[in-house]
Amino acid sequence: MLSVHGKMQDKLIKLRHKIDEIDLEIARLIEKRVEIVREIGKLKIERDMKIRDMERENEILENVSKSTILDKDFIRELFARIIDYCRNVEYNLNNLKINAPEVAVLGPKGTFTEIAARKIFKDCRIRYCDTVDEVFDAVSKGIDFGVVAIENSLEGSINITMDCLLEYDVKIYKEIILDINLCLVTTQETNENEILAVISHPQALAQARRFLRKRFPSVKLQRHESTAAAILELKNLRGYAAIGPRETAIEYGMKILYENIEDAKSQTRFIVISKREGKGGKTSIIFALRDRPGALYHLLKEFAERNINLTKIESRPSKRKLGEYFFFMDFEGSLNDKNVKDAIDSIRDKTTFLKILGSYQSII
Repeated sequence: MLSVHGKMQDKLIKLRHKIDEIDLEIARLIEKRVEIVREIGKLKIERDMKIRDMERENEILENVSKSTILDKDFIRELFARIIDYCRNVEYNLNNLKINAPEVAVLGPKGTFTEIAARKIFKDCRIRYCDTVDEVFDAVSKGIDFGVVAIENSLEGSINITMDCLLEYDVKIYKEIILDINLCLVTTQETNENEILAVISHPQALAQARRFLRKRFPSVKLQRHESTAAAILELKNLRGYAAIGPRETAIEYGMKILYENIEDAKSQTRFIVISKREGKGGKTSIIFALRDRPGALYHLLKEFAERNINLTKIESRPSKRKLGEYFFFMDFEGSLNDKNVKDAIDSIRDKTTFLKILGSYQSII
């Protein structure tokens, strides 16, 4: 005859077995959801539709949170993670790496730009350029593709890339967004208390501003062309540290003092530039407006009336005269879509300059 303790143990085992069965069923149901998502993703690719549908995602979260007695915030967070995973499955359906003999990136070896390029392209020869201008120049003169950073979630647009998009005859072929994790690194011989200056790309220095102010309030900050170049430069300097990717620090045999030093979660958007036409559900243009009241309003109205969602609009000085600006605009939709074609046609007489950078896809 079982003791009281034995009966409780037996009951516990049975309850845990039920939990195991439920967990397996939940996993099987998620697998079924992913399979359906794959079918939806294929349809979107065939019809050149955008992958992410924020309205649909919010509808799902609202429905599941209303249909349970469980904590609403918990359920929304749980399903948000499931939706994120499924969205990545959709993106990855079209995430076949591109064949290219040579790709231009900002060097030297180990920059975030190279990391992005290697996620996009199959085995290819990397041409390391000293500046972003050189990447654009290489593509304009015959290299099939180049990769450049265009925007960071903490520091905004990268001005030199925006200027080059205006200046060079290239298109945006694809884009990729990377999580940026920054490290503070030194040579193996350098101790933390010996650091007199920190060098890195201006964006990296800005993204780690609070960390540097707290840990190294008196050190000098120096700008460099790239994070990798800054790390490589440490070999020739004493009393210096650099900020850059963990992979690059390891590549150059450096010591990592601190990891994840960015002030907040940071992502950088990289674009593939090419003379080739891209294809996808996102389009970018550059334009200048006629100098008259309501000019921007009347242009944006053409997109609003056609239910075209603008994802970004930003102005940059024309550098020709004070008060003249170019506008950079991203929106959802393909140049193959009739409503997008109509919108583009309708704004031509409202602009003094219009450059279409092309349609392209985001890849993860």
